[in-house]
Amino acid sequence: MRRFFVILLILLMCLVTGCEEKPTKQPDSNNTFAAEGLQIHVISLGKADAILILADGEAMLIDAGYTMQGTIIADYLKKQGVAKLKYVVATHADKDHIGGMAHIIKNFPTEQVYLSPKKENSPEYIALAQALNDTKTKYAFSELLSTFTLGKGTFTVLAPGAKAMESGTDNDSSVVLRYVYGQRTALFMGDALSRTEKEMRENGYEYSAEILKVGHHGEGDATNKKFIREVAPMYAVITCSKEEPADEDVLSVLKAFSVEIMRTDERGTVVFSTDGAKWEVKTEK
Repeated sequence: MRRFFVILLILLMCLVTGCEEKPTKQPDSNNTFAAEGLQIHVISLGKADAILILADGEAMLIDAGYTMQGTIIADYLKKQGVAKLKYVVATHADKDHIGGMAHIIKNFPTEQVYLSPKKENSPEYIALAQALNDTKTKYAFSELLSTFTLGKGTFTVLAPGAKAMESGTDNDSSVVLRYVYGQRTALFMGDALSRTEKEMRENGYEYSAEILKVGHHGEGDATNKKFIREVAPMYAVITCSKEEPADEDVLSVLKAFSVEIMRTDERGTVVFSTDGAKWEVKTEK
């Protein structure tokens, strides 16, 4: 038991100070997907998140499902012509969001990883820390209102805020991202709950979006009616499973605002594409 805690302490220190170990060699390679335009792939993994974003020749991954889904996500990326990633974002430390991330980091050269400010000591988080250390991949803890670019678009970090972080829960620590690509917009909520929705509203942030990745897999502790009114989405994507479907109250809220609902348990992987003018939507089913 003592040996386990010593190893855990060393690995977690790697995320604070860095550790000097020989890096894992990663292949030099080039992406082969389209050099222009935007695609958002919400990969169907049941009640788990992995979202691939391709923009003007650059690729980014938000979350990476469960550990056993790492190879599924990697195969999907390769099928889309992805050989390297500009960014990987771990919205928070839940195992259905970061489980496969170590596998991705080890197999896809990545320029920068962004983590939630809340650290964890789970096996999945330790594996991610080890992968970052082994590959010498740069990482940073997401900062509120910071921005970064992907292709011709810009991401803004809208959460977690101070009030959400005070709760101490993983879901409340979720990184929320808003992406603006020309006139097109998308909001990625991770597992953020109603507390975050309220805090974003109270802080006066701009969070309207045409595409909404619904928070916490469509469970009833997120997706407040007032929040949806202000986001005013055209499409709402819910990552859920037939065994654990979206909450009926959440679906009712979305329907009340005439939002087109795209559930991965019903539609499979959902892909949004645009050249900046309008959205095109494709699903597996």
